[in-house]
Amino acid sequence: MIKKVLLGVLGLVGLAVVVAAAGLTWAHVAIRRERAALPSFEAVLAADSGADRPVAVSWLNTASQAMPRAAVLDPGRDPHPRDPYVMSHPAFVLEWADGRKLLVDVGMTWEGAAAFGKPLEWLAGAAPIAPLSSVAQRLGKERGAVQGVIFTHLHTDHTGGITELCGRVGHPLRVFMTEAQEERPNFTTRPGLSAVRNAGCTRIERLSGGALMAVPGFPGVFVIAAGGHTPGSQIVLAQVQSEDGVHRYAFTGDIVNNIDGINANIPKPSLYRLLVVPEDNARQDLLRRFLRELRDGRGFTLLVSHDQRELEGSGVPAWHPAMP
Repeated sequence: MIKKVLLGVLGLVGLAVVVAAAGLTWAHVAIRRERAALPSFEAVLAADSGADRPVAVSWLNTASQAMPRAAVLDPGRDPHPRDPYVMSHPAFVLEWADGRKLLVDVGMTWEGAAAFGKPLEWLAGAAPIAPLSSVAQRLGKERGAVQGVIFTHLHTDHTGGITELCGRVGHPLRVFMTEAQEERPNFTTRPGLSAVRNAGCTRIERLSGGALMAVPGFPGVFVIAAGGHTPGSQIVLAQVQSEDGVHRYAFTGDIVNNIDGINANIPKPSLYRLLVVPEDNARQDLLRRFLRELRDGRGFTLLVSHDQRELEGSGVPAWHPAMP
């Protein structure tokens, strides 16, 4: 009897392993299909947004967590393995002269951040996470001016604040997605897509228009179907008008988690991109080089979501305090 039970348990374990392996293999196959053409650098610079560009950009952090760089960079290729690294979880705020706001990602709630950070302590040697205020709380009374959201991708640390935000803005939010982001999630992004769809105020709008897609109602903002990290990963570009001219920004999402991934073209750790988040290594290499050229050859400021020290030194201000 005991032998039969053990054989049954082993059979179930074996079946689970086979199913998991099949799912992982399919995820790797699927991510390699998301290789939409990137826009030329000339097209990026020539993109016409008219006069109604955003006039300000800022970032709003929802959690911080110190950890070894080996958690986010291939340790065999990291030129500065002992440098400190702090993972941030921001939302970015683009503002227009008439007061309307567009968010790029929404970070996490306090409770969501606390839960998200625990596995990184166990698996990556991270320090305990420091949850901060959610985007809905930090925006305070100005959250009513938020009219749209773009997600660089649909992992829960980028989408986790959407339900609370919906509960406080009091009006529909336009959510702009490529076909891949809306229609082709994988096991890592399906929970985030479900949260966005069921948040209570979101109205998904499909982007179109080729390699460089303008965001309707928010001139000066463009989206590139990136792939690489997740099937629906999106690079967001913004032209921000200031007193001294137009400044260009690229919101990189999780194409890299540390700026040195772009500086030295370093991939993420091999087990991470093989087992945790199946990535397209060739596409990621192309995207890292594309982003580096945007910065070094075309004058863009790169805003890497999860590199807090880089964000602090980017020249982009943190969101100003607002009364709730």
